[in-house]
Amino acid sequence: MDLRERFKDQQEDFLMALDARQARIWTMLPGVVQSFSVVSGTPVASVKLAVKGYDVDDTGTRSPHDMPVLPHCPVWFPRGGGCSLTFPVSAGDECMVVFSSRSIDEWWQNGEAQPAYDLRRHDLSDGICLAGLTSQVKPLSNINANAVELRTDDGLASIQINPEDHSIKILAPGGLEIDGNVSVKGSLTATGDITGAGISLDSHTHSGVKAGTDETGGPQ
Repeated sequence: MDLRERFKDQQEDFLMALDARQARIWTMLPGVVQSFSVVSGTPVASVKLAVKGYDVDDTGTRSPHDMPVLPHCPVWFPRGGGCSLTFPVSAGDECMVVFSSRSIDEWWQNGEAQPAYDLRRHDLSDGICLAGLTSQVKPLSNINANAVELRTDDGLASIQINPEDHSIKILAPGGLEIDGNVSVKGSLTATGDITGAGISLDSHTHSGVKAGTDETGGPQ
């Protein structure tokens, strides 16, 4: 039994009521992605909340229990001005779930301001998944403190933008493929060979070699 039930105190009763009300207000909780899918271009995740709830029996004893899995959380990716940044989301990824202060169902379905379906507030059913929140159990190693990076978790592949010298560095041990025309203003330096249309810059030969002022044939 809660000791506050043994005596009458109006102020304590008021605080108990506030505690009970506040316990039903959800703002943000960490979570673990259970599954991820893209439905008609809309990313959705099933998320298991990483904080347990509890039950209280007649003696006041608290028993922890798992919170319900949130089956259809919209997943937030940075987007704006006709551009977006997306990345793979996998089962086991940690995330942050924020809960809207009003129902998001109407906006979710129509994309515009709509009359609320009901008057729920900070409800578990209105969670939005922000992938990337990291616990100490799954740290992101070797974070670059001097440059912006788009990288793999292991750091082996990355695009680095340095705000000090305004340089851009690309690490791509698996190869770099560019689909489109490339224009270079300035010098281009390569430590290895450069191949164009199947012809090596380093070891190509020319036909029709003659002495004097005659020109050679094209590179082979």
